Amino acid sequence: MKEIFLSFRPEYFNPLLYGIKKYEYRKRFCDEETKAYLYLSGKSRQVVGVMELGRPVRLDLTRESYTKYPETLKRVDEYILSKDINAVPIKSLALFDNPIGLDEIRKEIPSFMPPQMYFVLDNHPKLKSILERHLPNDKLFIHSHKDIYYDNIAMSVSELEKTDEFIKLHKFHTDNNDFENLTF
Repeated sequence: MKEIFLSFRPEYFNPLLYGIKKYEYRKRFCDEETKAYLYLSGKSRQVVGVMELGRPVRLDLTRESYTKYPETLKRVDEYILSKDINAVPIKSLALFDNPIGLDEIRKEIPSFMPPQMYFVLDNHPKLKSILERHLPNDKLFIHSHKDIYYDNIAMSVSELEKTDEFIKLHKFHTDNNDFENLTF
């Protein structure tokens, strides 16, 4: 399984954290199952955990399979137009007790710059060594992806945040301060 360092914008993180976001969308991505160390960019600047990702589904090549689902097809067409044609199945997420800050990485790799998208860790053995010292907790969720999640594929974060499921989970986790170690 390929291991990567994946940059993720913090404002898109909550639907993933709550297990609602079942696909990640990228213009280009590895064409195999992947273990991704998840780096939150922006003000957060920390590696928060590990995601297991499935082999990407090419929306442009599978478009015909969505014709029975008009709402899904409409969303898929919008993603194809925006060129985010790889729907990468999110299989699981496990968080670190203590996220790895960018400053901590730079103590050992002073010139380290996080990627805009991702890079393969086999090409960065020192970084891989730093990341492997941290063991993630149990997985927060597991998605089987034995079938396409038609109600979820090609949904934007803003659409996901409007669902009743997201609203309830966000309130619950906010009220309980469940993810206090994470900064956004």
